[in-house]
Amino acid sequence: MKKNADRFVHAIFCDDMRQEMGNKLSFMGCYQGEMFVPFVPLTLPKFCVSVTVVTPVVRPFRALTIRVNQGGNLIATIETASADWAQAVPPSPGDATSLGITVGVMLAPFVILEPSEIRVMVTTEEGEILGPRLHIKVAPPAPVGADAIAAIPTDKAKPKAAAKMAKMAMAKRAPVKRG
Repeated sequence: MKKNADRFVHAIFCDDMRQEMGNKLSFMGCYQGEMFVPFVPLTLPKFCVSVTVVTPVVRPFRALTIRVNQGGNLIATIETASADWAQAVPPSPGDATSLGITVGVMLAPFVILEPSEIRVMVTTEEGEILGPRLHIKVAPPAPVGADAIAAIPTDKAKPKAAAKMAKMAMAKRAPVKRG
């Protein structure tokens, strides 16, 4: 049997994590596989990753290191010992089958030098578990003028809506100086 086969890693990539009243955690601006930026290099004021690592209750972690890489660069690492978990993790109910440990990583500021990939990796006493990743891409430039009108989808069932969108696109054109 492959080591760590019944353990897994989950991550939420977002702009901000906030602790709310009632011991709730809120995630703002969550990314789903891809982050599009207008240009590079770019500095974001903050970038957060919430990492949850799950294991069967009968096989608790004895060692756990969580790493966040950007491209080939290590940008965050969290290493914990099992002695720390006895105090931090409440005992699980008798019918629980798994145990999860969640940590938050906040990077402020967060620098993006080029299109890349954010990858979560976890090392346990049984080896490495590859976690989720987020692809960082540069967004293509938005069409301007006649190109914007050509990019508007036409819907034969709603010609008035298409005409209105075309008119709005033309209104956003840069003014031409005449003189």
